[in-house]
Amino acid sequence: MSSYGLALVLAMIACVIGGVLGGLTLVRPGAVLGLTALDDDAGDGDEATPAASARIAGKTEGRALGGLLILSHAAAALFLGYQSHVGAAMAFALAMAWAGAALGRAVSALVDRARGRFNLGSLVFEVMIAVTLSLPFFNPGRLVVLRGHGMLV
Repeated sequence: MSSYGLALVLAMIACVIGGVLGGLTLVRPGAVLGLTALDDDAGDGDEATPAASARIAGKTEGRALGGLLILSHAAAALFLGYQSHVGAAMAFALAMAWAGAALGRAVSALVDRARGRFNLGSLVFEVMIAVTLSLPFFNPGRLVVLRGHGMLV
């Protein structure tokens, strides 16, 4: 297998990991977004309280993020397999999104030092996913911008 083929396979694995994280976010949005501290019985049955409204809005946003992660990573993986030059560009766009998440987490780690260890571990994970997703785009000799054609063979 060529280094370009290996880069495509690794990027597809990163897409699967991103899709699984999206599925987890879709199923349990509160746990992923850190909203589990809100007690389900905080509103005493009244769904109009501010805490209940914030909990519902947080879960809605979490599920929207989960759907976004699933479909964006699935589309990139599909194109990485069938039209690798398009898939490499899509994976690079996803890599920039993960790099942006890592940048935001780095700022959060600097501002909120109490949770620095959690932020550091997640930061390393996000950087690794970003680098892995960008591999097909920056593979030496097969730069997508210049040549545009490349398959697994």
